[in-house]
Amino acid sequence: MSLRKSVLCVFLINLFCCGIAYSQERSEMAEKLQEESGTSEERKLKFNGSPYVIYTPETDFAAGAGGVFIFYTSKDKEISPSKVGAGGYYTKNKQYKLSVDPVMYFNRDKLYIRTPFSFGYFVDKFWGIGNSTEETGTEAYTTNVFAASLNVQVPAIWFSADRAGIILDYNYTKIDDKKDNTYLKDDSVAGSNGGTLFGIGTDLVWDSRDNLFFPNKGNYRYLKIIFYPSSLSDFVFHFFEADIRHYTSFSPDHILAGNVYFAAAGGDVPFYMLPALGGGNRMRGYFKGRYRDNVYSMAQLEYRRYFWRRLGFVVFAGLGDVAPGLMKFRFNDLKYSYGLGLRYLYNKKQKLNLRMDVGFGNDGNNGVYLGIEEAF
Repeated sequence: MSLRKSVLCVFLINLFCCGIAYSQERSEMAEKLQEESGTSEERKLKFNGSPYVIYTPETDFAAGAGGVFIFYTSKDKEISPSKVGAGGYYTKNKQYKLSVDPVMYFNRDKLYIRTPFSFGYFVDKFWGIGNSTEETGTEAYTTNVFAASLNVQVPAIWFSADRAGIILDYNYTKIDDKKDNTYLKDDSVAGSNGGTLFGIGTDLVWDSRDNLFFPNKGNYRYLKIIFYPSSLSDFVFHFFEADIRHYTSFSPDHILAGNVYFAAAGGDVPFYMLPALGGGNRMRGYFKGRYRDNVYSMAQLEYRRYFWRRLGFVVFAGLGDVAPGLMKFRFNDLKYSYGLGLRYLYNKKQKLNLRMDVGFGNDGNNGVYLGIEEAF
């Protein structure tokens, strides 16, 4: 099926799903009357979700359901909303994934706890390592993955950060079928038979965003490093990540957002843990992992605006690439990404959107993505 037909089909189905979701919410008139009568339900548990159909480079067509529970752990006005995202899907390629991602704020945001976990069966692809790997038609392989982590953050006492934390990360990956993938069949690539990983790390956060789900202004800076020691993991390596975001508004909900991302891994890194270009959040339009190497860097801009009631649109563009080392980037080989998307405002108070993006890259790479919350 062509990309144009895929986009049209996905859009129509999800427009119908949006209608289901909208019918489950209170009307705007009811919200206004509640606010005027002083009986706002802003601090009560809320759920926003719906069934969906997606088409991405990673899944082909998939059907599933997902949503976000939003709640507050106290009545303090200075506390951020906590959330529990949950979802699952089944694809045309007989893949499936179930995931739960609780993110909780306590004590006026002085304590942050996140405990995501997921498991699934995937038809994945591996093109080899480097920024110039070619399509051969034998990239597919299947894998079973269980992943879980614990991230606890408290106020930082160094670097003037808002929070500092400790991370425990677990990943069990089984390569179920290598199919005709030549890189995996000769066992020369680290991780070609899967493995068990357990890492310990730390992170730092600086966060001045005015809204967690749809910021109009502010900055977000995140640094993370995790070590996977021989006593706990089948592979000994480390992983570093830096994620920097800035938001500026021309008028309310009329925004220009920017994002710079950098990741690096060193040691005996299994191929599926190498920094990977692509996916639904960065360099949209590329299959996640289309290019992999020890270092990955990218930058993207996104223009966001609502144009009619709960409907909005975005336009985005990005540049990025992978390399074997920090000093080995070749700027004449940078990959590009661009596209546009539609937004449907699920939760007006928290500014929680359902998003659908269409992304394009060089060499015919493209993809359609649907999710809850913004890409960054």
